[in-house]
Amino acid sequence: MDSALRDLIAVSRSVGADPTLVQGGGGNTSVKTADGRFMYIKASGAALKDMSQSAGWRRLRMRGVRAILEQPELAQLGPAERESEVARRLLACCQDACSADAPPSVESHLHAALGRFVVHVHPIAVCAYVCAKDGRARLEGLLRDLDPPALWVPYADPGYVLARSLERLTSAYSARHGRPPSVLLLQKHGLLVTAQTREAVLRLVKGVIAACERGLRRRVPPKVTAPPCAEVVAAQLAVRKALWETTGSRFAVRHYPDQCITAFLARRDARSLVSLPSLTPDEHACAQGPPVWVESWQAEAIASAIAQRTRRGGMPALTFIGRGLGLLVAGTEQGIPAVRDLAVASLMVRGHAAAFGGPNPLNSRQQEFLARWEGESFRRAVLSGTREGELSGQIALVTGAGSGLGRAISMGLARAGAVVALADTDAQGAEETARLIGEERPGTGTLVARCDVSDEAAVERAFALLLGRWGGMDILVNAAGIAPAHDLIDLPAREWHRALETNLTGYFLMARAGARVMLRQGMGGSIVNLSSKSGLEASRSNTAYNATKAGEIHMARGWALELGQHGIRVNSVAPGNVFQGSKIWNRQYIEASARKYGIRPGEVIPYYVNMTALKREITGQDVADAIVFLCSDKASKITGQTLVVDGGQVMVR
Repeated sequence: MDSALRDLIAVSRSVGADPTLVQGGGGNTSVKTADGRFMYIKASGAALKDMSQSAGWRRLRMRGVRAILEQPELAQLGPAERESEVARRLLACCQDACSADAPPSVESHLHAALGRFVVHVHPIAVCAYVCAKDGRARLEGLLRDLDPPALWVPYADPGYVLARSLERLTSAYSARHGRPPSVLLLQKHGLLVTAQTREAVLRLVKGVIAACERGLRRRVPPKVTAPPCAEVVAAQLAVRKALWETTGSRFAVRHYPDQCITAFLARRDARSLVSLPSLTPDEHACAQGPPVWVESWQAEAIASAIAQRTRRGGMPALTFIGRGLGLLVAGTEQGIPAVRDLAVASLMVRGHAAAFGGPNPLNSRQQEFLARWEGESFRRAVLSGTREGELSGQIALVTGAGSGLGRAISMGLARAGAVVALADTDAQGAEETARLIGEERPGTGTLVARCDVSDEAAVERAFALLLGRWGGMDILVNAAGIAPAHDLIDLPAREWHRALETNLTGYFLMARAGARVMLRQGMGGSIVNLSSKSGLEASRSNTAYNATKAGEIHMARGWALELGQHGIRVNSVAPGNVFQGSKIWNRQYIEASARKYGIRPGEVIPYYVNMTALKREITGQDVADAIVFLCSDKASKITGQTLVVDGGQVMVR
């Protein structure tokens, strides 16, 4: 590994591990090679703390990066066209084996004009001053012992304009002081530190922050009292509905009641501070503005506040705050923690800046530029919830998710963009499903809930776990089931009752709990019962399975009639024989089937496949695809129906 890359990783992890320095995947670091030909720099959207030898950075040719600021035609372009062209040219400067899906930092041309090691972070202690009206004067006093002195950089639009501004300012600074600056204080933005060694740049970062912290007032940490779970869930459901009504998109919503938030809410001026516009580019472009102040956690009131912000030219909010509850954050599984960090940092900065003449927020022109800024579009998409997939933003729960069709369905929903709660009595199996989803789709949200679907209390616990994690629900797939295979005269009553409890009572309990959530949420939803072709056309020696699978279809039809007026669609999928990964098709079941048809066990699977019109084996993915379709907008007018996925064995009439 190149020594410059090794240094970059070390510096990045050091500063990236501290949430008071960087929030929401922000901050940038760079290191130039000893010969000055190349620069390693953080990739856009990557988190500094996660940088590794194989990911999180790009290597750029310095000559090409410097040339960007030397092209006069760029200055003649409009902001949107110019930033897009700069991003294209920076990508063209990359010379590495990294993925083109991770573009280099939008500040690469800025870093190229500074020293060998560059750290750009947004420390709360520094932003308290650079985002305050009287902050510059305070900083000059706190940092008066710096040699050479710090350079104050008046606000400039990030990207090309800021890079050109820094070029002029550092040139004038060098002429005045005989050397370039080591510490640059960016108004309404953050801190830039540059040095010639790894040790020196980290030492400078720590020194500046320590000096700034000495000027901040410290408050006694308050006691955090968790609000009642019922109130939190009601607020989460209300926020989801409000965002759905105002944006047409579905988000997960998480609740945060920590000390920093509680301390801010205890201030008398909390509401007036939050009502001010964004303070920094990160807050505006990536967190979509400061939290919305909420007096009443009702969907109508929240939707009105969101609409009011967008009418003023802002972006739909992702964060919501109010006394009694704390902070609620909407977004993706990957984006919510990052947006939360940006929001909490903003609250802390606002509180500190109040003592330095008050916060100095971005003006309307600056906000408009940032809302359209191409430079942070990649990172904004990660944080705000823009993802691919027919079910993007949807929250699903699948029973029987630890194996067989339940696992295949869970993975299919995740591939389609949903976050998935994996319910099963076999928690280890559900954990394995979560692992497989994580390997295939890193960053996809999964939640394991140990649940016996025939136990009413266990079902309630599973739903409480889901709501606590994501704040709502859009999809329920009932897939847990058993199939005791016996001739009628040999069927034990206990096996009959067990099948009824799992295949009917379990479906009923889950659907009842799911429907209650969907009705409260007011956003519609989709329930799918995994039945079987045996629910349509009985099979021999399968009394309990035939009866329960037919019952599941008929229950779904009744639920469709009840819930349709609320936009909740209920359908059934009736698969044929799916052998791969199935717990039903175990050795005992295969042997029973062999006896039933007078064939050898090894002939059972080919025998069943040959019974289909297509003469092809059905897979779990085939069933998952059908369920994804039924849960998607493509099936928005389909309810009360049974979709048969059996290769043409049972023809529905």
